[in-house]
Amino acid sequence: MSYNNFSDGYKKVLINAENNIKQMGLKELSLEDVFLEIIKNSTGGIKEIFALYGINEKLAIEIINKGVFNEAPSIRKGVYSGMSSRLKNVILGSVKVAASFSKEKASLEDFLLSMIKNDSWFTSFLDYIGIVTTDIDTNLTDLNKLGTIDGLKNGGYGTSNTNVNLADDSIDKLLGALTQNLLGEENLEGDTTPFDLNKEQTNKKEESTTPALDFFSNDLTKEARDGKFDVILGRDKEIERLIAILNRKTKNNPALVGEPGVGKTAIVEGLALKIIEGKVPFSMKDKRVLSLDMSSLIAGTKYRGEFESRIKQVIEEASKVENEIILFIDEIHTIIGAGGGEGTLDASNILKPAMGRGKIRVIGATTNNEYQKYIEKDSALERRFQKIVVNEPSREIATQIIDGLKESFENYHNLNIDFDAVKGAVDLSMRYVTDKYLPDKAIDLIDEACSIKSMKYNFDETETKKLREKIASLQKNIEQAVIAQSYKKAYKLKEDQAELEAKIIEAKKKFTIPKEKRLSVTLDDVQKVLHIATGIPISNLNKHEIDKLKNLPKDIKKSIIGQDEACENIVKSIMRSKAGIGNPNRPLGSFLFLGPTGVGKTELVKVLAKEFYDDKDALIKIDMSEYSDKTAVNKLIGSNAGYVGYEEGGMLTEKVRKKPYSVILFDEIEKGDFEVYNILLQILEDGTLTDNKGRQVNFKNTIIIMTSNIGQEEFMEKAHRIGFDASGEQEDSVMADYEKASTKIKENLTDYFSPEFVNRIDKVIVFKPLDKGNIKKIVKLQIANLEARLENVGVTIAYDTKVLNFIAKFVYNPQFGAREIRRFITDQVEDQIAEKIIMNPKTTSVTLEIVKNELKVK
Repeated sequence: MSYNNFSDGYKKVLINAENNIKQMGLKELSLEDVFLEIIKNSTGGIKEIFALYGINEKLAIEIINKGVFNEAPSIRKGVYSGMSSRLKNVILGSVKVAASFSKEKASLEDFLLSMIKNDSWFTSFLDYIGIVTTDIDTNLTDLNKLGTIDGLKNGGYGTSNTNVNLADDSIDKLLGALTQNLLGEENLEGDTTPFDLNKEQTNKKEESTTPALDFFSNDLTKEARDGKFDVILGRDKEIERLIAILNRKTKNNPALVGEPGVGKTAIVEGLALKIIEGKVPFSMKDKRVLSLDMSSLIAGTKYRGEFESRIKQVIEEASKVENEIILFIDEIHTIIGAGGGEGTLDASNILKPAMGRGKIRVIGATTNNEYQKYIEKDSALERRFQKIVVNEPSREIATQIIDGLKESFENYHNLNIDFDAVKGAVDLSMRYVTDKYLPDKAIDLIDEACSIKSMKYNFDETETKKLREKIASLQKNIEQAVIAQSYKKAYKLKEDQAELEAKIIEAKKKFTIPKEKRLSVTLDDVQKVLHIATGIPISNLNKHEIDKLKNLPKDIKKSIIGQDEACENIVKSIMRSKAGIGNPNRPLGSFLFLGPTGVGKTELVKVLAKEFYDDKDALIKIDMSEYSDKTAVNKLIGSNAGYVGYEEGGMLTEKVRKKPYSVILFDEIEKGDFEVYNILLQILEDGTLTDNKGRQVNFKNTIIIMTSNIGQEEFMEKAHRIGFDASGEQEDSVMADYEKASTKIKENLTDYFSPEFVNRIDKVIVFKPLDKGNIKKIVKLQIANLEARLENVGVTIAYDTKVLNFIAKFVYNPQFGAREIRRFITDQVEDQIAEKIIMNPKTTSVTLEIVKNELKVK
């Protein structure tokens, strides 16, 4: 405890009061003299409280001079000997009050609260003038909770006496003697640590010269020295450029700009590693890289000036020793507007002068979009940074990075990781996780695969659970200390938290399993994680998947009758892609379906989604009749900024972003506007589409199918002939005519679409009209579906070939295909069965029969 443990306002009051007493020839400095001095020069919160309760100088002088509760000044004449015992007691009590609020310095609010608690004169004075002591105590306590101290905000004491010498020898000696005699301390000049009389006071080690930085930042060089960082691979060029910019005389503030997850923060960690290894130029040796936490800086700053005070202290500490500290601010764009309010500066405007003069060096990291949106708009801030573009690493570099991290994950999860899993994580994430970037997306797969695998272990975590509870309690205390602006106390608590976290790590070491007994993470584990995360059925062409692809034509043909050629063309295209010989930068396949109505074009799309993607909902249907005007393209990719629906995104792009593994059906494609075709050109050629917010949406895992009514009249006419005119040898002739008509329509597609659009389609498939045999098979298929639904409600159905033949003959119309089948079964079969079940709930079986050329249900 020392003279420096009192705020400037506190010291000014004591100095002025002592000078007045000496001039009056009084023998000691009393509590009343100090109280009168506070009233005479109070400002701010204390002045408002005095005004609220009617406490003023005239009233106080009148009561003090009368000697109602004390000795009148007239009998206190004599040789000045120092402070009265009552004043000393109150000063000592003010230190205790300050400690209870975790304050670094005792202020006048603490002095007044101490008067209430430690001296009967003040309470008698308040009672005499009709003030309830608890009321003024509450007001002073609330004022103290604001964290206000005289050294920052005057603390309620004015600055009218500008000639006061804060280093006045006499008052210094008085306070020094007081603290030495009453507290039994040595004189610790310069000590500003909050004093706690309830704790044992011991000689302290040398204190940090950067308490605010110690609390509001993490020392990356210290963490590197403690072995908390993994080796950084594949970023040597970026780290060298970073060092070169930091080593400049001017504009030595690098900004790492790249997409999220490419490793910007890892580059700064790599710099910290090089510093502690001594692999940097001489001018960079012994530097400290501190990661500044902007959210902590802002947290708890309710009142004007608090944030500026914090960040100014950070800048002051960072520039105390020239070029010793390098600040790293992740998400650097957050400094724009941070802490700024009406009439106050934000973080960027406070930092700019210091950066411009070279007082501090700052490394920033942000994304391309945020840099363009925030930093580039502030030219004064942008010119202080040197931009370093951090690109996504290649497949080979990403594999090296994750292989380098493998040991760290193995030790953390108590597992072994196969190299096939590492390589597979990179390959699979590149192929299927299109909205994230390497190496982060591959690391996510490895980490989660390890997490799921390690859940098979069972450990007793009683010890670590208790440690975590203590950490949670410490974190609450840290928050309270920060709000009270007691950064040293907060930093000490933070160190205690770090010790507990270290104990948790030590406790976990007890769970370490020998390498030869550990479970292994394989490529199969990584594939399962990707399937859980994205819903994508991953295939590495193993035996199961090969069998599935071999059986795909057969599986599709079970549901699609009479269109074998169409099914085979689609499956071949998919096989090329799955075998890895297709163009990886285009969709898995793109097809244009032509042909008469009701022959299975749309049904094939639905079956393909179910059979290939294992998900009947993996179908995105776009009805092109809704996109027939020039503005329709905005529906697909999203409205432009400023228009209604901008935030909602596009109908197509948003659906594909959510389900990137889907069949996309553009129904009646010829009805779309020309601008929509231009959008499709980009999808078919590059496999990507940029939405209204500049995000690239990946279509490389989709199958694009377009249906069209082009040539419909000719198809219908030929289908009519197949149904009624063709029999025997004539059938071959009619089918040949149909094939010629199909070829002619395909050749004339450029009459409806541009040549570049047609050329980008993988296959134009013309569906054949259905004959009577096909219709009979479809009837059987529909009845089988009905049979399955009835089984769910406990009802069986019986029928024979006569029933199938009757329905096929009744509904057959080659011009409308199979559409009449579903309608007939609904009207003539399902309705009768439903009526029978409702009339007799105990029905367990029904039979379909033909009675007098009518279908009956019995």
